[in-house]
Amino acid sequence: MNNQSAKPYEHVQLFSGGGSRFGYYLGSYAALVAHDLTPDIIVGTCGGSLSAYLVHLAPDPKDLQALMCSRELYRVITAIRHVAPDEAGRRLKIRYLTHALKRWGLSRQWPKRQPYQQGDSYERLLDELQQLAMFRIDNEAQWLDELSSFAFIEHNNGQFNSTSPEIAIIASRLHQTLNQPGNQTGNQTPTAEHSSHDDFKLQELLFAPPRLAASEHFDEMLNSPAHTFADGRIHQSVNVVKQWGFNSAVRASMADMYYLPPTHIETLGWCLGGVINLTPIELACQLGQTVFAETKAGYDSWLAAPAIQRVFGFDPNKRLAQVHGFLPSTESYPNNFENSSQLHWLPFADNGQQLVGQHVRKRFNVKQMTVELIHSDYDGFVQQMQAQWQYGYQRTADYIQQHGL
Repeated sequence: MNNQSAKPYEHVQLFSGGGSRFGYYLGSYAALVAHDLTPDIIVGTCGGSLSAYLVHLAPDPKDLQALMCSRELYRVITAIRHVAPDEAGRRLKIRYLTHALKRWGLSRQWPKRQPYQQGDSYERLLDELQQLAMFRIDNEAQWLDELSSFAFIEHNNGQFNSTSPEIAIIASRLHQTLNQPGNQTGNQTPTAEHSSHDDFKLQELLFAPPRLAASEHFDEMLNSPAHTFADGRIHQSVNVVKQWGFNSAVRASMADMYYLPPTHIETLGWCLGGVINLTPIELACQLGQTVFAETKAGYDSWLAAPAIQRVFGFDPNKRLAQVHGFLPSTESYPNNFENSSQLHWLPFADNGQQLVGQHVRKRFNVKQMTVELIHSDYDGFVQQMQAQWQYGYQRTADYIQQHGL
């Protein structure tokens, strides 16, 4: 996709995160379908990657709503659990707390954070992400298999509905760089920015649908936006993955640091969350003529922002400001105004306030020194998902009406 090329899609929708409130994306998608604005491609990150997979399985909104409220999805969600008391000793629990406090302190003191990160190694960071993850997924290898029975197919020819949006998913990986044969980065002389222990970078992954995967030179034209904020930590290029499965891609995208541990994909190595590019607005505007993104609330300065700074090396609120200030006519296509995208910001920044109690809750157990996940029973889950759907549908429908789309 360069400045002179036609865009491959008419409508693009971003499912950017959402966490345990991922259901509002499904309602938003249904509203777009109802108003003849069906996305041609959905780009999912973090919790939004699961929503994108659900749309892939059930592109018709009626089927999608049935899938959303199914016992199968309920079992998928309740399989995500906190580490049980007998799985973590007291020493590890203390490490949870002390490391969180250290991240918070380092996030406020760049002179101290810089040498701390320069002392990182691939093995040290991987061990940290594996040991300090507070949640797990039961039966992880088959975690999403049960959902595949909901692949609604056309009765006539047994093929997936041709109107089903294509799906792309963003995640990241720990990429070893130093001492790799044939890798120029491995021949760097250590500097203030690149220490002798700096044997890795984090790299953005784009799990691409077949049409994009087949596009010549597409992967050569993508740069990771986070690289501009942390060039010593994040690889400039995006790794476009052309052969992949939903189970591994969704699991990788949802692997938020210190929540779920990284997951290993044979051809990629250790992979983690889509937070490296939570709202890929630049990519969306390269892909489509009309883009539906969402406004996002800022990251909290106690847990989320320090965790992202610790692992990825950039301030996520600075990246969020860049996203919200993005102007496709001047930034994506400065010399070709006709090729610029229509960018629509759906008003979802208040979803945390509007959906209080309508999602999986987290609770700090002082006695056990752990963060617990509190799942509702099945009836409560259905109520939560319906509330999320309605919020996403109504906000999107109202936006469409207000803007005459």
